Formats: sequence, C-alpha cells, structure tokens
Amino acid sequence: MPARPKYPVLIGTLVALLALSASLSRASAQDAIAPSRVIAAAQNTAPTQRAAVATRLLPRGTVLTAADIEYRDTTVRGPIDTNVVAPGWVTRRLIGAGEILRMPAVERPALVSANQSVDVEFTDRNVTLTVRGVATRAASLGERIPVRTELGKRVEATVVAPGRVRID
Repeated sequence: MPARPKYPVLIGTLVALLALSASLSRASAQDAIAPSRVIAAAQNTAPTQRAAVATRLLPRGTVLTAADIEYRDTTVRGPIDTNVVAPGWVTRRLIGAGEILRMPAVERPALVSANQSVDVEFTDRNVTLTVRGVATRAASLGERIPVRTELGKRVEATVVAPGRVRID
C-alpha cells in the first residue's frame, strides 16, 4: 500500500505555487523580448498616403465644397481610393471633423435623377442614334442604369453627362 502524504493540502498548494512561478517566469521572458518586437514594428510602419479629410462636422446630405476638404498625408491600413473625392460630392452619413472622406460615406453627385427624361445615345462607328427615354433611378457619372425608351423598350445604359446616357 502506498504511503499517504501527511499534509495533502500543503503539498497541493506548493505544486500550484511552483506552476504559477514557472508561468510568471515565462511571461517575464516574453516581456524582455517585447521591446525588440516594438522596434521591429516601428521599422515596418505603414506608409502614409494622401487622403481627403473633413475639415468640420458634415451632416448627412451636405454637398462638399473646397472649404470642407483638406488633403493630408495620413497613415492608412489597407488600400483607399480617396484621391478622387472633390467638391460637389455628397455625404451619405454624418462625418466627423478629421475623418477620412471615402466611399460609401461620400458619393459622387447624381447627374441623373429617378424618372428624369434623358437622351439615350447609341454609337456604331460613324452612325449615332439618339432617342428620348426615362431613367428609372438616380445615378452618377459612369453608373449603369435601366432606362425606358420612348418606344417602351427597357435598356441598360451608362451615365455620361447630366441628362445623357449611352448604350455600350
């Protein structure tokens, strides 16, 4: 028969303290390595990009002016496409001062509105055909929208100017 320890609680406590001591020594060894990780991270900082930033609090629906936009070199994680934001764009939500102006928080101005009469162009080499139609939704430059022509046909067209769409 194996011998039973005289003080089992004391022995259990000592084993627990030894395990805790070992885990603390591992943690302090990792903390000693941490400054080198900080230095490595500082050397691999993300590059700065030129980004459009709001100069003031912009409520939803604000048409941006030159005074609302400031271009700054900003550290940004991941790719952004902010260099196209310009006066005339519209805010889709509340934007705080200093916040980067990017889609979908801001959008291009709509050149065609829903139910607006538009010129529908079709070009094939030297021949250009233009008919009247009605845009079924609002769209900005370069967007594809469905259009009902005056003959009742539905076509997909790309917005090319205010009140003008082109069938590709």
